Amino acid sequence: MKKLYTFFLILVNINLVSFSQITVTNTDMPVTGNMINKSTALTAGTIDYTLTGANHNWDFSALNPVSQTVDTFVSVISTPIYYYPSYITSADKALKQPNINLGIAQMSNVYNFYKNSTSAYNLVGYAAQINAIPIPLKYTTADRLYKFPLNYGNIDSSASVATISIPGVGYFNESKKRLNTVDGWGTLITPYGSFPVLRIKSVIYQRDSLSLDTIPFPVPAIIRNIIEYKWVGKNNGIPLLEIVETSFGILPAFTTTINYIDSVRNLNPVTVEKVVNGSESIKIFPNPAISQFSISYTLNRSADVDIRLFDLTGKEIKIIEKGYREKGSSQQTFNVQNEKLIKGIYFIRFQFDKTTYTKKLAIL
Repeated sequence: MKKLYTFFLILVNINLVSFSQITVTNTDMPVTGNMINKSTALTAGTIDYTLTGANHNWDFSALNPVSQTVDTFVSVISTPIYYYPSYITSADKALKQPNINLGIAQMSNVYNFYKNSTSAYNLVGYAAQINAIPIPLKYTTADRLYKFPLNYGNIDSSASVATISIPGVGYFNESKKRLNTVDGWGTLITPYGSFPVLRIKSVIYQRDSLSLDTIPFPVPAIIRNIIEYKWVGKNNGIPLLEIVETSFGILPAFTTTINYIDSVRNLNPVTVEKVVNGSESIKIFPNPAISQFSISYTLNRSADVDIRLFDLTGKEIKIIEKGYREKGSSQQTFNVQNEKLIKGIYFIRFQFDKTTYTKKLAIL
C-alpha cells in the first residue's frame, strides 16, 4: 500500500511539472549562431486560435507545411560594414531577410537588428541597400517585442518611430504602437512536438508614409492594424508558433500568416505547368509584393489569352483574364488585401493560344 501511495505521488508530481506555468526570460531568446527551421502553413484549419486562458491546450498538430525557411541569427559585424555606425552599439544580433523588388526601388542586403537584455527583447531597426545605397531605418525608441520576465497576466506597451531619407526617391516614415498581453499559458502541440508555453497577444497600430521627390504632395499613408499571436516556450529562440493577422485601414478583411518551428522537411512545391521558352514580354512587379502587384504582357499577334493564379499546392485561386485579345500590350494591378491573398508563394499561369508560361509570385 505504501509503494502504491508513493507511486501515486510521483505521478501527481510529474503531472504538475508537465502542465505548470512557465516563466520566459532573456535567456530564452535567440543568440548569434542560432539556425532555426521555420515552416509556413496556409491555414489553421478549424482551430479557433484566438481562444486562450490558464492551463489551456492548443492542438495545432494538423498544421500542413507548404514551405520552409531557416532563421539564421548573425552578429552585427557579420552584416555589411556600412550598417555598423547605426547598430554596432545598439544591437547585439541581426536576422537576414529576403531581397525585395518595390518597382521604383530594389532592396538587397536586408536585415532586422535586435537587442537582448535582462529587461527586454527589442527590435532596434532595419537596414537595406536601396538601389545599391545603404539605408538604415533605426527606431528612435526600440519596438519592444517582450518585456522580461514574461508571466501570465503581464501587460506592457511601447511606441517607436523611424524616419529616413532615400536618395532619389524621397522620405519614408514608420510609426508603430504596440500593446503586449500575456493572455494564456498551457500546452502547445504542433507537428514538431508538445511544449509548455506562454501565449502572447500583441496589438499593433502601424502607419507607413512616403513623400516622393517626383511629386509635390505626400503619397497616402498605409495604415496597418496587426494582431500577433505568439506561443513562446523555453530555450527555443523564436516563437514555437506565430499567427499574424494584418488589416489595412478601416477595412475588415485581413491576411493571415502562420509560421512555426519545425524539423527539416522536404517540401517540393507543385507548379501548375512546365515553363516553356520564348517569354520576353511577361512581367510581374513588384515581386515580392506587399500591398499590390501588377501583371503586364505584350502580344506580337492576336491570341486567345488565359491567365490564372494558383497557390503553392496547385489550387486555382483566381481567373485573372480569359478571352480573345488583339496584338499589343496589357497591364492590370491587383490589391493583395482585396484579393484576400495571404503571405506566401503563388504561381501565375499565362496561356497564349497553345503556349504556356508559369511565373512565381511572392507575397510578403
